[in-house]
Amino acid sequence: MFQVLIVVLIVILVILGGVVWYQHRILKQVQGIMAACQKLMDNKVEEQLKETEQLQLTGDAKQEFDQLRDRYNDKIVPQLKAIRSTGQDLAQAARTTKLLTISAQVNDLRDELAKATTARKEVATSLQQIEQQSKSHQQAIDRIKKNYQKFHQQLNEKNFKYGDSAKKLNEQLDGLEKQYDRFVELTRKGDQDAAQEVLNDLQQGNQELAAEIKRVPALYKPLVAEFPGQLTELTSGYQTLKKEHYHFVEDDIDQQIERLQAKVKATMEQLNDLQLDVVKQANSDLADQIDHIYAVMQKEIDARPEARHLVEMMGRFTQHAQQQNNELIAELDRLSLSYTLNNNEFERARQLNEQIKTIVKQYNEDHQAIRDQQAVFSRIVDREKANRDRLTDIEEEQNKINDAVAKLQTDEQRARKMLQRYSVRLRTIRRQVEQLNLPGVSQEYMDYFFGVSDEIKKLASELDEYKINMENVTKQLIMVESDLEKLQDKTNDLRDSAELTERLQQYANRFAGNEKVAAAAKKSQELFNQYNYAGSLEAIATALEEAEPGSYKRIEDSYYQEINEQ
Repeated sequence: MFQVLIVVLIVILVILGGVVWYQHRILKQVQGIMAACQKLMDNKVEEQLKETEQLQLTGDAKQEFDQLRDRYNDKIVPQLKAIRSTGQDLAQAARTTKLLTISAQVNDLRDELAKATTARKEVATSLQQIEQQSKSHQQAIDRIKKNYQKFHQQLNEKNFKYGDSAKKLNEQLDGLEKQYDRFVELTRKGDQDAAQEVLNDLQQGNQELAAEIKRVPALYKPLVAEFPGQLTELTSGYQTLKKEHYHFVEDDIDQQIERLQAKVKATMEQLNDLQLDVVKQANSDLADQIDHIYAVMQKEIDARPEARHLVEMMGRFTQHAQQQNNELIAELDRLSLSYTLNNNEFERARQLNEQIKTIVKQYNEDHQAIRDQQAVFSRIVDREKANRDRLTDIEEEQNKINDAVAKLQTDEQRARKMLQRYSVRLRTIRRQVEQLNLPGVSQEYMDYFFGVSDEIKKLASELDEYKINMENVTKQLIMVESDLEKLQDKTNDLRDSAELTERLQQYANRFAGNEKVAAAAKKSQELFNQYNYAGSLEAIATALEEAEPGSYKRIEDSYYQEINEQ
């Protein structure tokens, strides 16, 4: 029984604990709602309403403000008060036996608080927008007023920087001021949307006008202070230079100046009409064209002394080139009597002469133009510089031709000396063969020897011609030189083979009992008698090398040592 009582007491304590915990939870929720409600009931919105009301709104803005104020005072404030009152009632009920039945009411109260919070936030946001728009309009009004004052001041006090364009700028300013009056009127009536549209147009118009007021002076200055003075200077300078007998590569400079003066006037009218982009391009074109005319005139002033100097110098240069070419042709005529000219020297000299005549003709024209005071000096400078360079090239070509033909006599003398040397060398080779006391030489050697002899005779014949062709002589010299070298090599081979064969045959006598050596010696002698000295040497050398290895090499080395010491 006692144990049952304890269990009952425990259950009761658990239930009481649960009730206490639930009561604490409900009270905490209600207190949270009431704290949030109290926070919403502060005076920030009321302060916003007072500040906005002081803006003295009109029209749509005033109507919207009144609606927001009524909504706040008539709906939101009573709603918050009701939430607070209900919250107090629920807090009392939570301490009574109604605790277990108020959960739904707490949830409903929380929903009401959320609705009130949203409504209050909407009112605060709308009030802020009205206030910001009103302040923005007022700031715009103040700013636009200041801009207009600044524009008027600038156009009045610095009128000299704008010329007649100030009239169009003032017209634009008047138009903007009328738009401004319209903006102020719409703002006064409270038509904020329409006022905002006008304000947007005003701001754009102000930016455009400010940009034009800033750009015009830089465009106006050259049209009034630079170009007219430059064109006047160009006109005066052109007339002065014409009196001093200057002529120009462009013969319509006076007309160009007149066109530029007309363009300055037309550009000024475009500026007065505020066609600023057009004027900017026109000013750039005017500056370039004026600079161009200055450059054309200055070019002739700079070219005058140079042109006179070049013409004076070219007078002497052309005479020298002509005289040198005449001397070259005379020398070619003289040499052509004795030599054949193979490199078109006459034709080249005649072409150079024609080029000199053309240069002389241009020189005479330029010289006459200077004397007649009709010269365009820059053209004379360009042409005479080109002719000077061409004359330099002509003289180099003349020297090349002259040097080439001047060598003909020297080359002939050298060729005759070489002919004499070749003849002596051929006789020396013949004596070398005769001194060997050989039974004879091969037909191949004889053919080659007489072939070289015929070449030397042909060379002598070329040099004995009435008109020597030095080109053919040179070719013949090269051929004879090469063939003589080969003949000498053949002669040396002939000598070496015969001499070594005789020495080896004498050495072979030591091997009288050796049948192979004896047979080789006999074969070698037969070939020797047939003038085949290379074959004879090979036959005896091979046998001796078999009988006594190294013997041939020893005898050969001894022979060449003797030859080198001679």
